[in-house]
Amino acid sequence: MQRLETAKVDGPTKRRKLSVQLPTPPPSDRTVLEAGGLWKSFGALDVFTDIGFDVGRGERLLVLGLNGAGKTTLLRILAGRSEPDLGEVRFGPRTQTGYFAQEHDDIVAGRTVIDHLRESSPLGDTALRGLAGMFGLTGDKAFQDAASLSGGEKTKLALAQLVGGSHNLLLLDEPTNNLDPMSRSAVGEALSGWAGTMVVVSHDVEFVRALAPDRVVVMPEGQVDYFSDEMLDLVELA
Repeated sequence: MQRLETAKVDGPTKRRKLSVQLPTPPPSDRTVLEAGGLWKSFGALDVFTDIGFDVGRGERLLVLGLNGAGKTTLLRILAGRSEPDLGEVRFGPRTQTGYFAQEHDDIVAGRTVIDHLRESSPLGDTALRGLAGMFGLTGDKAFQDAASLSGGEKTKLALAQLVGGSHNLLLLDEPTNNLDPMSRSAVGEALSGWAGTMVVVSHDVEFVRALAPDRVVVMPEGQVDYFSDEMLDLVELA
């Protein structure tokens, strides 16, 4: 008990609530994105074949499917991070894409939080410090090696990078992973009220309900349908 007493730490007296505000997206074309005949294999395994759909201005498209159905692979192809074996992705002339990777691929060791924000945004350092603070990355966190952040802090940094950029299409792969409930709620509210276009992978039922998708692409078959609350059971399974 004496050792526990000397080693104890004080818990936080209050939790900072995020107040996330996404900027108004720049104008986009009526058709923001078209995918046609997408086919992806790894070795002898066909992950998906002949996937095609389009996404209109302001639409929220949810990508559904069980683990291993190719949801992340599809988003990586849409983001230009991976090449399909067949097929193509076409963007509207005014489409400006922001990509949130589930594994935080863009967070690089040896570079600080503020360095990452500088690369993704034209804002000055004062505004970037304010942006980091919006996501709870306050004080010395701005100068911390981004690779040493916790999983939740990396998620907040990646979201801050999206907010600081000028995008009208967001490709989001599990954007609420690693966030505490209050932060998930704040991010969900901000995204649900955003006027841009989104293609989203998520297994967070409350987030998907708040987002209110227009349509879904069910992987790996690529079936496109209108979203209904009956699909929330599949969201949780995914």
